[in-house]
Amino acid sequence: MKREENVSNQIIERRSHSIGKYDIIIENDFMKCRIYWARVIGSETESLFTQYTKHTFYEIQYALEGRIVMQIDKNKTICIEQSDFIIVPPDTFHQIVDGDTVGARFIMAFSLEIKSAQLKNLPGEISKLAPYHETKYMRDILNIAIRKNYHDTPVRRRLITSYLECLMLEFIEATSPYRTQDLAEIESMSENEARIKQIQRFIADHSGIGIRPADISQKFNISERHLNRIFVSETGKTLKETINRHKLAKIEELITTTTLSFKEISELCDFADEYGMNQFFKRYNHCGLTEYRALRAPKA
Repeated sequence: MKREENVSNQIIERRSHSIGKYDIIIENDFMKCRIYWARVIGSETESLFTQYTKHTFYEIQYALEGRIVMQIDKNKTICIEQSDFIIVPPDTFHQIVDGDTVGARFIMAFSLEIKSAQLKNLPGEISKLAPYHETKYMRDILNIAIRKNYHDTPVRRRLITSYLECLMLEFIEATSPYRTQDLAEIESMSENEARIKQIQRFIADHSGIGIRPADISQKFNISERHLNRIFVSETGKTLKETINRHKLAKIEELITTTTLSFKEISELCDFADEYGMNQFFKRYNHCGLTEYRALRAPKA
């Protein structure tokens, strides 16, 4: 926690400083993008609110401190909590209409061309206008870029390009169902294998909670019947069984590592009540919640 506060304080100290205006091309195996400009805005030096506008490029709105409320196309409102960000796709009307009186945000404008076949669905994913949470290193990279700032010399331009490339990869990692460390492995997979890995990652990220096979069918644009067929073929398990196993693991974790009541755990794990969770738990563990907690409790 202390380290996170120090990083945040460094952002606070420099939030009145722009990290520069750019015209930088970034190209690697995953993508090609052009970053037009990027800057940090602090409410103490400049209003966080914006005009109702749209652009021909993507725009990241990243809440470094405090929360911001964005209106999209006049009929949708999205609240971006601290440490979350949203990517506004091209030709989308948007405006920041509310937010904390003390706050700071990072904004960046960029174009995006996906080169990796396994990331071909990424533009559609980030166009859903859902808030994403920052990755472990995102703010650290941003803080380094702010400290370096921008001076138009070949060495400094190269440094800034490297930092922004790292930052872009962190944004992609946070928004993509894949993780960047998985990409080399995924590139060698068949289409079905890659799709199943993507779905498995999605289930694991949510611990199976609040997910139904029909939801996954809709999210990944594949019929439920065909999805279950290829899932069994690739994993040897049904989709529903995989979801339930992840949910079970989360319940077991909460029972053994927290003092939450079973009622509280049932609410967190999307059960109607404690009884329903107990019946679900017995199906797999052949014992009830109370007995399981007693067996796993630390010995005095």
